[in-house]
Amino acid sequence: MASPEATFSNVQVGGGRADKYATVIIDKNRYSVPSRYAGFKVRVLLHADRIDIFTGTKKLAAHARAYGNNKWCLDPDHYLELIQQRPMAFNSARPIRQWKESCPQSLRLLLERFCSAQGETKGIKDFINVLMLYREHTAGEIEAAAELAVEHHVSSSEGVRHLLVHTGAVEITAAPLTAWSRLSPPDVSVYGQLGGVQ
Repeated sequence: MASPEATFSNVQVGGGRADKYATVIIDKNRYSVPSRYAGFKVRVLLHADRIDIFTGTKKLAAHARAYGNNKWCLDPDHYLELIQQRPMAFNSARPIRQWKESCPQSLRLLLERFCSAQGETKGIKDFINVLMLYREHTAGEIEAAAELAVEHHVSSSEGVRHLLVHTGAVEITAAPLTAWSRLSPPDVSVYGQLGGVQ
């Protein structure tokens, strides 16, 4: 028999709805989507190793596929805006508790510094602004900026943002143009003849 024209796809397509926890239940496990999409209908692509979640044509989330039952695969970034509105829930929120198990020491120290400098509520809110920087920068850049911030006693997210933008910035210098003709150096001796001075 000839080989089929289309290659076999091992991707299952499913559907569902994000619940009030901003999770979608797939094969008895929960996968998070951004909290603003709670209640939305979603389409799910189940790969052997990962799960992609869409609403319409917009990709909301991608998670490593969990095998087993009753596992929660939560991306803390999906809940940051919600937690920022309720900062006292920061330490008890499940996505943050899961994240804290593997978060770098520099970020723990930065959170402590923010809370001691600004008070617990404002410090947590401002620290969440630092976590939102992961959307624009790599983890390595954020962690390096956090280490510098702790070292230099920086106590605000704007200070961390400044370190991210300006640390390691490459200064751009213009190379001289070699193909352009140059003027001869000026002869300043002629200025002595102006005004009748000899």
